[in-house]
Amino acid sequence: QRPRTWKLWTPWPNQPRCRVKEVSPRTYMHMHMLILFLAPCPAMSLRAPTPTPRRGFDIATELLQRVGGSFELRRDADDAVKADLLQTLSEYGVPAKGLPTSVYERVDALCRKLEARNPTLRAATADVASLEGSWCVRYSDAPPPSNGALGPFMGEARQIIDSVAKTYENRLDLGPLRISLLASFKARDAGSLRVAFESISPSLFGLGPTIVFPPGTERTWLLTYTDADLRIVRAGVDGGRSTARDLGVIKESEGEAADSYLFVLSKDDGPPSATPLALGAAFDRATRKKELLALCRGLERGARGDEADKARVAAAMEALATLNPTPNPASSLLLQGTWEVVWTTESELLFLTEKGFFGLPCLSTSQTIAPADTATGLELRNTVDFDGGFLRVGSSCAPEPTGGRVNFAFESCAARWRDMEVPLPPVGAGWFEVLYLDDTIRLARDSRGDLQVCLRQM
Repeated sequence: QRPRTWKLWTPWPNQPRCRVKEVSPRTYMHMHMLILFLAPCPAMSLRAPTPTPRRGFDIATELLQRVGGSFELRRDADDAVKADLLQTLSEYGVPAKGLPTSVYERVDALCRKLEARNPTLRAATADVASLEGSWCVRYSDAPPPSNGALGPFMGEARQIIDSVAKTYENRLDLGPLRISLLASFKARDAGSLRVAFESISPSLFGLGPTIVFPPGTERTWLLTYTDADLRIVRAGVDGGRSTARDLGVIKESEGEAADSYLFVLSKDDGPPSATPLALGAAFDRATRKKELLALCRGLERGARGDEADKARVAAAMEALATLNPTPNPASSLLLQGTWEVVWTTESELLFLTEKGFFGLPCLSTSQTIAPADTATGLELRNTVDFDGGFLRVGSSCAPEPTGGRVNFAFESCAARWRDMEVPLPPVGAGWFEVLYLDDTIRLARDSRGDLQVCLRQM
């Protein structure tokens, strides 16, 4: 129980042949155990000649092989487990669905074999680049659409990660229908991420709304296995908000634990658009759209608020316009449809919003661009609806073939006040420039310099 004297012989050049140090009994015992472990190791012979770089490599190799086995044998064993895992899943489709209990237990056991030998222990921090790229979802027991299902239908499910911007897209394709979920992430520790859902966009033939998730819609990802061509992730709500719970799709307690759900993903090339650059731009657009609409909220189309509010909205419009995804928006089919005006600087529209129409309060304002039997094949209708009336202006619509300018001339005008409807003389012409256009939002500036933020009505 008293300190012992430990003698350390060192074969290194220019070092004393012996050092003497007093150590505790516990340290003494540990040193004896180390000697017992190293004694049969030829590379560590105490009588070895002067050390060389080759001898240092031999020492490191022998010790690592004692702990983990031969690198080649280990890699071959891992490849065999991965092949077994993917083959088992492929028998039930891609993504795999409807696994019997016995098959799920086998899949889980194979995953745990790989997880026990995870080669990337810092995938959330120093090695976050290992997550980069497009990954095919091979299996998940999470709720739809994360598992690649939409009702009875299975689609192509991908996860596209930008490790630099720390964003990703979950993409589910079922023929002409696409569901795209955008999210951001940050490291929780070396081996796990905290994920924040930003928006989800269901679209049919490229048209559809963007729905913003409420604050706190988050998940935890445990990055339990990551290599160049396979990822295993355990995930759960872990204190975050769950839309599936809010809608009653799953039980209140389901998915709460951080390892509630299993994801198996394999690396794939992905579609041409599934690049980190495209994903980063898509995420920036979603974020700036969210910020712009938040600024417009509560301003009654611009009738409320002060000059500072107006400046903030205008700046947010300008920032979003730099990310316009639609070349030549004036001639794009996305321009057609009915658009609700959610904010504007147009004085006439602001007056009607604030004062109403001879005592009738304003309910909504919209603009419709639709096919028509005209020289350009299109018509433009501006409508202001009141509680008991309306004001409608019909115009020609002549988009220029390149750029964002749309020319118009008023052709008809009508007003209704309760049961009385009267025609009014159409006077005026002008143009507006489409600054930004996608499937849900349109930004424009007209010939007088007035600004508009419009949302597509579905």
